[in-house]
Amino acid sequence: MKEFKKLIIYILLSIGAAVMIAPFAWMIVTSFKMPSEVNSWPPRWTTKSFATSRTVKIIPSTGTSATVKGLSLREALSFVAKKSTGLNFVVNDDPFYRGTITIPFKSSKYTFGINDNEFKNFVTQLKIPSNFEVDTQIPEVFFEQVFLYYKNGSNPYFKRDEFINGLIGSLDSLSETIDMVMTFGIDRITDEAEKSRFEEFLNKALKDIELLKPSVEKYKAGTELVLSDKEIGEIKSLLEQYNFTYPSVNEVSENYNNVVSRGIKNYAENIEFYTMVYNYFSNIQNEITDEDIVAVPMSKKERIELLIERSKELKDKELIENIINTTPLENLVEEFAKKLDESVSKNYEISTQEIATLKTLIGNIINLAAEQGLDTESLLNKSFEELTNALEEKLGFNLTYSATKSKLDAFANDIVNADEVFKTIALNTLELQTFRALYDRTVYAWRILSAPKFVKEVRVKEGKNIEIIVDNVHPVYFVDDNITMAYLKFSTSEVLKNIFQNYVNAWNAAPFGRYYLNTVFIATATTILEVIISAMAAYAFSWMNFPGKSIIFSIFLATMMVPGEVLLVPNFITITKFGWIDTYYALIIPWIVSVFSIFLMRQHFMSIPTELFDAARIDGSSHWRFLWHIVVPLSKPVVITSALLKFVGSWNSFLWVLIVTNSPKYRTLTVGLQAFSSEVGTLYNMLMAAATFSILPVVIIFLFTQKYFVRGIARTGLK
Repeated sequence: MKEFKKLIIYILLSIGAAVMIAPFAWMIVTSFKMPSEVNSWPPRWTTKSFATSRTVKIIPSTGTSATVKGLSLREALSFVAKKSTGLNFVVNDDPFYRGTITIPFKSSKYTFGINDNEFKNFVTQLKIPSNFEVDTQIPEVFFEQVFLYYKNGSNPYFKRDEFINGLIGSLDSLSETIDMVMTFGIDRITDEAEKSRFEEFLNKALKDIELLKPSVEKYKAGTELVLSDKEIGEIKSLLEQYNFTYPSVNEVSENYNNVVSRGIKNYAENIEFYTMVYNYFSNIQNEITDEDIVAVPMSKKERIELLIERSKELKDKELIENIINTTPLENLVEEFAKKLDESVSKNYEISTQEIATLKTLIGNIINLAAEQGLDTESLLNKSFEELTNALEEKLGFNLTYSATKSKLDAFANDIVNADEVFKTIALNTLELQTFRALYDRTVYAWRILSAPKFVKEVRVKEGKNIEIIVDNVHPVYFVDDNITMAYLKFSTSEVLKNIFQNYVNAWNAAPFGRYYLNTVFIATATTILEVIISAMAAYAFSWMNFPGKSIIFSIFLATMMVPGEVLLVPNFITITKFGWIDTYYALIIPWIVSVFSIFLMRQHFMSIPTELFDAARIDGSSHWRFLWHIVVPLSKPVVITSALLKFVGSWNSFLWVLIVTNSPKYRTLTVGLQAFSSEVGTLYNMLMAAATFSILPVVIIFLFTQKYFVRGIARTGLK
């Protein structure tokens, strides 16, 4: 029976331990998870972060859905057709930051160009739907517009739900029209033979609609958001089996045929148009790639060397090389901008504040010049006035330009050699823009291990976008290759980095370094001050005699009954009156006295034999010396317990810190965790990672001091 009781006790203890540990274990597991795994249901204890390989969903795009500011749609797309050299893949999956990536390009079809006459002949054969406006002058622009509108845009024509619902809706509308014609319109036909033929046609159309609707509805179900080319072809074949247009003319046939044209016929025309373009597009691609794209991230050293090489084109190449060799990679652009400003300030004796204002104004001028297609650098090499004159000729009256120019003229009155200063700042702005573009190209660059010859660069931006730079081939010719997956393989070291990637991202999401220093400083300061004050107060209440000691101690204990929230407003008002808002004083001073700590120490001090006090007094010891040389050392467990409780409480403090601080300079870790919650939602994996490294110091401290903690609580009040 005793053994059975022991077994029950052990089982209950095990269950209790599991219940206690499970939330912490789940927090740690969640901190390793990828974004998609956090929201998956049912929740799992596993994560892809430990995997040695991954398949990543990608969506191809040539990136031309946006128009160039200041140009018409046609001009913008023509511009893009001439300049575009990149094929973009949007990562429709969890982001990745390392590994060996393989993009399946092998056997992809493409072409180096199209014969203009052949393309023009093809365009003349097309019947372009009335709902679609397209540029037919440049083949690549034409294809991009077609694919953007029908398949690859933000709201494509062949979006599964909308297209199928619209097609079924047009069939229902046609069915209702037939019912109305049969009820109210058929009698308007005077020719009995024609009336009979039309009625027979309408009855057949109703039957065809009932047959067609179920066949179309089945395409609602599908794994992809947009209909595939195969599904589009099948729908096209279905529609070709039925003819809803009445071939003859009578008193009501025109209205009926108009409904057909606006509905089912319009869908058929769009499908026919897209199918013809797609087939032509596929047939003109006469080249085939011979290998996949395989790439790995560049090392920091490789990126630095590449950036130095690319920066040799710039006029400040020596300054840039020096900055690159002495500055962390992530701070290069800011440091270069700082050096340029310092140079202007030194050469022309202008304050940094004036330079910042001038940079904003001159930046507006440069942006306006770029929008008007002016060769800004060539004009600036002559003078800044040359640029403004050319811009005035192009713009005429422009409110933005006039306001900016008037402010620059006001500065010119107070600056010596104003045109030279403006010219220098403008050239520096262009130089900084160029360097920033080079930096972005380099910092996201991956080293190509193998790829088709026309692939020049592979860039991966924050694991969410893949850009492939190609030469002599327009990227639009790859959008039909159905490249929807990329494959990643990870080495052992890369798997370890993947596991702790959320911790890196969480740390960089907010100034957690500053939060850590603040938290350690505030927790340490409040703990030390509280221990000192509590020890003195506890000694007074235990070893010293003075009038009203018991009453005062009772009042102290009574304050423990007051909820802390009640004191928030009075404390806040007091802190405000002192002018301590957003200072360390507000975070430390109100919390350096703890009645519980005084009570805990007093009870322990009272357990110390009075003989020690008598002996110390005989030896001439004062109360101060007796406290710090005898009482406190003998009370080490309870002192450490009080310190640990205070340290943990101060470390976890949230509401008060949130109320009395306004800037990250004084905020602590608990408030910093808010960075992962917003109106949109909460990033639970990042939040759990940040929470884990936030509580880690407290856990470590408790592990080393738990024996004192237990001893201090157990012995308090014992004689």
